Amino acid sequence: MVAAARRIATRVLYRVVHDDAWAAPTLDAELRRESVGRSDAALATQIVYGTLRTIPALDASLARHARRLGKLDQWTHIALLSAVYQLHHLGRIPSHAVVNDTVELVRAKRGKGLAGFVNAVLRKVAADRPAVPAPPPAVVVPDWLRDALTASIGTEHGADLLRIGDEPPSIDLRVRLDQDRDLIAEAILAAHPDAAVSRTSISPLGLRISGVGDPRALPGYSEGAFAVQEEGAQLIGLLLEAKPGERVLDACAGRGGKTAQLLEAVGESGRVIATDFHEHRLEQIPAELQRLRLNTARLETACVDWTVGAGGVQGGFDRVLVDAPCTGLGTLRRRPEILLRAGTDDAARMGETQRLVLENAAALVRPGGTLLYAVCSPLKEEGSALLERVLLRGFELQVGRASGLKSLYFGSLGQLAIGPWVEGAGPWADAYQVYMWVNVG
Repeated sequence: MVAAARRIATRVLYRVVHDDAWAAPTLDAELRRESVGRSDAALATQIVYGTLRTIPALDASLARHARRLGKLDQWTHIALLSAVYQLHHLGRIPSHAVVNDTVELVRAKRGKGLAGFVNAVLRKVAADRPAVPAPPPAVVVPDWLRDALTASIGTEHGADLLRIGDEPPSIDLRVRLDQDRDLIAEAILAAHPDAAVSRTSISPLGLRISGVGDPRALPGYSEGAFAVQEEGAQLIGLLLEAKPGERVLDACAGRGGKTAQLLEAVGESGRVIATDFHEHRLEQIPAELQRLRLNTARLETACVDWTVGAGGVQGGFDRVLVDAPCTGLGTLRRRPEILLRAGTDDAARMGETQRLVLENAAALVRPGGTLLYAVCSPLKEEGSALLERVLLRGFELQVGRASGLKSLYFGSLGQLAIGPWVEGAGPWADAYQVYMWVNVG
């Protein structure tokens, strides 16, 4: 029988590549369906994410031993990539286990002929296996993306963004404003004595955890004491500086991670309007707000295409957040499947979309109000180059402004950059660019 972890990992990788599925929910669904133990779940996770982070290098290794790669069906190709990753980078797994299981996976789906081909190729790969297989030190990206990162944030910061730590990615929690994060940390440690739990250094609301499994099973989750939210995303919500009683627009709300944060900030006397182009995302927000014990009566939602206008949303907002659609390349270590879909022209194309969204949303900011733009991408086409084209009459870009958050400020060009190179950020921190304007009339 094929080991559960390899079976699950291959199935997940196939869905990610063939169906454009997202790795995290697909893996989560497969693990739940098979009800595997923690060790198998951890191995499957390691194989899925490790493979996605190193596909160019794995393909290069395969090409040295096989001539038919371009003619292979996707299932066989994915099975081979997964196997090569294990042989090159997971030293505790015997070569024969990887080869035999992969051959069986291909035989079951594609027949004896291809299974024989896979067996021959993997035996050659196994013969060249490193004496001490080690996890890859960095995400492997195409040359065009490495060049784009260097041009946007420099060689050193680009390397920081691609670096893979020895430990698996941590999970960040945003503790509700009326909760004590130290007490929540103590409860998590009591339930998981071997876990690592610490305060986030920059966000005053965050906890960083690892070794706990599914965060939805943690004490306090069902009671709505916290939300699962990466620290950088927390910081964007905090940078808007929403106050009790204010009227706030979350223009590109998605599934409402920051919407919930803003609803807490404005309190019972304030209101939040959450909009998104995709209605099915907005439909998921109320359930999360209810879990977090937030008053959904203070929230309005609307499906809006901000590239063409405000869709009937009325202005006069104290604060507007444009967490714009983007390439998402600042999150590529946590979501490496982005690399499968990224193209050389994507950032420029997204930059034009972002310009339209920003200009239309800005029209709804009241005089004296604040406009905050953020993207989870470090590329200049989605940041500094965008500023050269966007037209925001009556708005003053905030330059050299302190943020009130440790080590973060808006620089001489108005940019506030978040990433693993920022003092106090975790080694797995995602990369964001943030800009702020005030409507001075």
